[in-house]
Amino acid sequence: MTEFNLEAQNSRLPPVRGKKLSSAPKITWNADLIYFDGPLLSLYKQDDGQDYLVSWIDCDSRRNRWAMFPVERAALQGYLSGDISLRNLCIEAWVVILFDTGSDAKRRNWVQLEAFPEDYLPKKSSLLKSEVSTEAAKRLVEDKAIDIALGINGELYLEDLELIPKLYQQLYSFHYGIEHLHRPAVRHTVRKSMHTWSGGIGAVNLFSGLKSVTPSIHRARLIELRYNSPGAIRLNLLSSLAQKIRSSMNHLIPSEEYEAAETLYNEVYSYFRKYNITGFDDERSEVQLELSAVQKNDLRDFSEKMLAILGWQHHRDAFADLDVTEISRLRMLLAYYRRLRRLRDFVVARKLSLDGEFE
Repeated sequence: MTEFNLEAQNSRLPPVRGKKLSSAPKITWNADLIYFDGPLLSLYKQDDGQDYLVSWIDCDSRRNRWAMFPVERAALQGYLSGDISLRNLCIEAWVVILFDTGSDAKRRNWVQLEAFPEDYLPKKSSLLKSEVSTEAAKRLVEDKAIDIALGINGELYLEDLELIPKLYQQLYSFHYGIEHLHRPAVRHTVRKSMHTWSGGIGAVNLFSGLKSVTPSIHRARLIELRYNSPGAIRLNLLSSLAQKIRSSMNHLIPSEEYEAAETLYNEVYSYFRKYNITGFDDERSEVQLELSAVQKNDLRDFSEKMLAILGWQHHRDAFADLDVTEISRLRMLLAYYRRLRRLRDFVVARKLSLDGEFE
């Protein structure tokens, strides 16, 4: 074990013995839960989906010391609801990582411990109270996840059981982003994806990015997978978002509506080819972004038509408020539509029901 001291010669912070890490863990900021002249407790997420809390624990004249530790879905829900103390979360953490920051806010001196240092444990009364929690913390707990079922039926292959949940999760992440644009982390992720999108990689980054800022308490969690024709995929998620997916699908199920959507989709691609707006046919090439005012207006009209086909007129203000280009808005809608129509194939073939189990 290596002794860890933030500033060995000049620091007044107590030394901590642990395993020095050669590189920093990759985490994505999700929301600040307690804030006073700066974040005191924040929610982060690792690439593998694990939630982490990062808590300010100490300082001297030159350094701030922080603790980072994992938190499970039920425990996070309990803390946000005021039922579980921060002290309990710290004690139950199976690993703790400390680091420090200086005046440049750069994180350094990462060290891993097997347990939370006794001297730094919060008080027993460290419940999250409304007077200290941020608006982001309050909003995170407002939406309650519930169990729903997706019916599966007929002849399915292994790749189908992989594709259906993947498509559903991407649509769910998309709706989470649109419905939670009030959260800075979500808004930043959408804007960043839109401004750096240069083909299909951008589409993947959009959906994976939105997944990365969805805390575990709001993610679609698998409860049961049962397939005996008929069977079911049982999920715990935000029912309002499941309803959004069902509503979008219901708009696309009628053959005449689907034909109208496909006609519009093909019209958009014909327009791209006509004006050499590349990067859409295979989603791999670079995109031409130097568009005329007339072209921008045409793209805006395409977006309006797609919003109407999906029944998303109520999302018009949210899309307009994103502060991204007309082509970025249209590309978001096209990316969503491509995934929705692939899921539609299973619904039309009665291999998938978004309304519950098959009888």
